[in-house]
Amino acid sequence: MKKVEVQRHSIFMRVCHWSIVITGILLALTGMQLGGLYGIQIVPEQALATHVLIGFVFGALWGLFAYYILTKEWKWISLSRIPYSLKFFWAETKAWFGEGHVEDPRAYDPEKGEYIEKIIPTQVMVWWGYALVALLTGLTGLAMYYPKTFWPIIAICQALAPIFGTENGFALVRALHLFGMYLFAVILIMHVYAVIIFGVLPSMVSGKREEKVAEKTEAK
Repeated sequence: MKKVEVQRHSIFMRVCHWSIVITGILLALTGMQLGGLYGIQIVPEQALATHVLIGFVFGALWGLFAYYILTKEWKWISLSRIPYSLKFFWAETKAWFGEGHVEDPRAYDPEKGEYIEKIIPTQVMVWWGYALVALLTGLTGLAMYYPKTFWPIIAICQALAPIFGTENGFALVRALHLFGMYLFAVILIMHVYAVIIFGVLPSMVSGKREEKVAEKTEAK
């Protein structure tokens, strides 16, 4: 199989990505401390302020990352590709249990200087999963810290609270925030597993990767 080394990720994307990873870890650890779980042992009275500050940095980084993805990588993660992503995910699942083989669709055209397919299709679902969970945890976190400003969120949760067996809307906001954290962790584990299996991790450090050269199709 012929391959060619290409620049896969820009310096901006790599710096932003690893900054999100670092702040995300700190956010999780400080959050766990606030929740009574093991985390970074900082001065208790500063725990909440530190968590919120890191949360704002994390949100800002995610905003920059999202802007880059949506403007530079939209053709690979657009909503229209979700059906394709689900189909590929189903094929991967069957292959995992020994039913057939899934061909890696990633390929690069050296003559055109562009990707034919840049990502593993299931990454489309991962991206949108991250976006939705980040929105959930961000909004619920802001509602807890600024209840007067974000009262509509608390009001919605207050209306939905009886469905979940409670009358306390604020308690539901907190529960959703925690639930979002667990979902984020699950998606993260899947993401780490995928980038290792499909050999993408080194390129997020160096920016470069050897990609399969797209096969030529003869003109009819």
